[in-house]
Amino acid sequence: EEQEEIMRSKEMGGGEVSLTWADTKRMSMTSRVIQETMRVASILSFTFREVVEDVEYEGYLIPKGWKVLPLFRNIHHSPDNFTDPEKFDPSRFEVAPKPNTFMPFGNGTHSCPGNELAKLEMLVLLHHLTTKYRWSMSGSDSGIQFGPFALPLNGLPMRFCRKT
Repeated sequence: EEQEEIMRSKEMGGGEVSLTWADTKRMSMTSRVIQETMRVASILSFTFREVVEDVEYEGYLIPKGWKVLPLFRNIHHSPDNFTDPEKFDPSRFEVAPKPNTFMPFGNGTHSCPGNELAKLEMLVLLHHLTTKYRWSMSGSDSGIQFGPFALPLNGLPMRFCRKT
């Protein structure tokens, strides 16, 4: 509905027909769907970091210099961070998550420098997929496999038809 409204406003406006930066700023629901998708199936599964000072975590000492392996899937699927984490719920992003609980592109100085471009590309892709095409899954198997990255089962074959 959000994407169709953007298309209707362009058709009625008689002005710019191409998608604009202002249009992407009107895609709040689409942005939440993207965020929730990245939470459920993180782009990054893990990263390596070096401990810069002694840290105590849940009664364990992690000494300075040790290597740690944060698992983003565990962070994104923790009920301490997200209520009912196995449920797909874009509305959970109506309010920003607590710091260091949602890191689909990494975090801090080590975050992906292209993350804003990637989010913009996802908005543009979803706009065109939802407004110009009808699409459905080709196979009956659905789901996600983890090993070590989140991937659709059987490659997620899709069928696309241009809307007329």
